[in-house]
Amino acid sequence: MKWSVRPTGAWQHTLEIEVPAEDVEHRLDHAARGVQRRAVLPGFRRGHAPLDLVRQNFAERLEQELVEDFVPELTGEAIEAAHLSPVVPPLVRNLKFTPGQPLRFEAVVDVRPEIEARDYRGIPVRRETRPVKDAAVDEMLERLREESAVFADLTRPAERGDVLIVDSVRLDANGRRLPSSRAKNLRLELGAPDLLPELESGLMGAETNQERTIEVSYPADYRVPELAGTRARYLVRVRKIQEKKLRPLDDNFAREVFQLSSLDDLRSRVRANLEADERARVQREVERAITDELVRLNPVDLPERLVQWMLERVMREAVGDRPIQESLRSELEQRYRPGVERSLKREVLLESVARREKLEVGEAEVAAEIDRMAEAEPRHAARVRARYQSAERRRALQESLLERKALEWLIRAADIEEHVAGERQLVIPAAR
Repeated sequence: MKWSVRPTGAWQHTLEIEVPAEDVEHRLDHAARGVQRRAVLPGFRRGHAPLDLVRQNFAERLEQELVEDFVPELTGEAIEAAHLSPVVPPLVRNLKFTPGQPLRFEAVVDVRPEIEARDYRGIPVRRETRPVKDAAVDEMLERLREESAVFADLTRPAERGDVLIVDSVRLDANGRRLPSSRAKNLRLELGAPDLLPELESGLMGAETNQERTIEVSYPADYRVPELAGTRARYLVRVRKIQEKKLRPLDDNFAREVFQLSSLDDLRSRVRANLEADERARVQREVERAITDELVRLNPVDLPERLVQWMLERVMREAVGDRPIQESLRSELEQRYRPGVERSLKREVLLESVARREKLEVGEAEVAAEIDRMAEAEPRHAARVRARYQSAERRRALQESLLERKALEWLIRAADIEEHVAGERQLVIPAAR
């Protein structure tokens, strides 16, 4: 095999690959022998047809196998020989194959951008914390009380404050049921602030097992975009009418629901959790502010094929098994592209910071992180450990840990303006 490489973009190389005719023939013969063992041709027993006859009758299949199996193998060998590290699967193009002639094709290889990050020391960041107030603790306790409510079935007509368990189906313009819109065991609380007024009035006074047809108008800012600003009719069947009973907020509540000794202990636990959530929120905001500024200070031209490849993966995760129509594809690309590009730029620049500051992640740190994840999921610890047996997954984890280490370094090196809501600000200079 002969190959040559030339740059065809900022972070792209194109390999020109040529395979001698005799190597191609040898590969076709090898593939033909595999087919020969299973082939049945008129006048011959299975596995006894002459090789040249197999080559003749299965020429298209053999050439397809050559393209699907041999070409990727050759491409991989050429990429390795050229010391390239593709970030997306290579693109094979301009393939030329004629029996008896050399096989020629090109492989487009996009590699990871290697950026020299600049101006990343002393990035100015405002870190604002909000103390957890007693009102927030009380609100969470009330929410826990709501979540632990018990429900008692009622035999009277529905009243404001009752909870209804209903099945519903949407009706078309002719009153026919739309099977794809069926929903079962929906829990609706009459009087809840987020319940549509027409739905509430349509269910007021309903009885168990009663069916009602209700027409509702969705507001323009409704949380489900495809329903926003529309009108719809539903056939609703009331399965149960229930009274919601809240437990008293006392020591028994703490003991029976949360296995804590007293309401004071529960209150302390709630406050600690809210404070942990606040620390996590502050950390996320600081990390985002630093990476946003890092990206702004260091413009990066990303390989378009890398962006498209990552974008395709994100869209596929978003829609699952559903086919992506062209109109939906355009909408999804517009929605997800900015986030994909930001994520890729962040990754490239953090890698550069790690390289410039000589940050490393050793095998011991990777092993410790795997132990931490296994301990966090004791029921699935064996599965977690098995997942990271492969070298590829361990390498990906190592890269992720290195990004985290680079981000932590940037935070330590940042000029942080500390601000507590309601207090005077404090500026902490960057670490020198």
